Amino acid sequence: MFTRATVSLIVAAIWAQNSFAAVPLYGQCGGSGYSGDTQCVSGGACVKLNDWYSQCQPGASVPSTTVTTTTSSTITTSVTNIPTPSSTQAGPIIVLPLGDSITWGMGSNDGNSYRKELKDELTKDGVTIDYIGTQKNGNMPDNDNQGHSGATISQISGYAETALKQKPEVVTLMAGTNDVAQNQDLNNAPTRLTTLVDKIFTASPNATVLVASIPPLSISQANVNSYNTRLEAAIQAKISAGQHVVWVSMSALTNSDLSDGVHPSAAGYIKMGVAWHAGWVSAKAKGWIR
Repeated sequence: MFTRATVSLIVAAIWAQNSFAAVPLYGQCGGSGYSGDTQCVSGGACVKLNDWYSQCQPGASVPSTTVTTTTSSTITTSVTNIPTPSSTQAGPIIVLPLGDSITWGMGSNDGNSYRKELKDELTKDGVTIDYIGTQKNGNMPDNDNQGHSGATISQISGYAETALKQKPEVVTLMAGTNDVAQNQDLNNAPTRLTTLVDKIFTASPNATVLVASIPPLSISQANVNSYNTRLEAAIQAKISAGQHVVWVSMSALTNSDLSDGVHPSAAGYIKMGVAWHAGWVSAKAKGWIR
């Protein structure tokens, strides 16, 4: 017969073994304010990417602890340790591409938008990134993004909420094309965009936000120019206030780089990727990106 103490120990061991749901690879497993599961699936290890986000990444499985109770018979229960986030593994930089159909990749023949060109340029620099977002588009393996066709700045702000919970380290933000195309309260459009920037910092305080001008728009270029000019001034004010924001000019794009008068062609997206990379390098030089 088992004693009361023995039964309690067995129950505790079994509870410990089964009460933690395994987090899948590349899922969140830790971070400041995080209250979810911390145990990665077999073959994964919980890696600290920053103070707010730890991620399950492929690695050596975590050794188990054996709890042994002895009575008239011996019962052995193995309990898997909860991994401790590692501070020695840097891991990929978490990047959120945020915007409308241009971010999604409409008009490009491969669906990759500027995201592949940016990732390729960073790979040349020896930088590893991981795109996040609820959307997927493009033939590149890492095709996650938060680009929504037809979305205005206010709508993009709403779409961003789920992805922002993953605490991106870098956000590439381009929004406003649909506000201009739909003539939606253009006087206040830059303010809506900077409000979205503030929302990003509230969700991920240590993030760096790269904010781009919108590319040419054949139906309303005068409004595009006005929006970009006023938005740049608003972003420069944030930079002067000490926020980790970088202005990324897409002025290299012309109407000849558009596939349909709105969305960039393959060549246009390459130019965009190069511009985003220049913004990244600028932020990196300031020590804002690891």
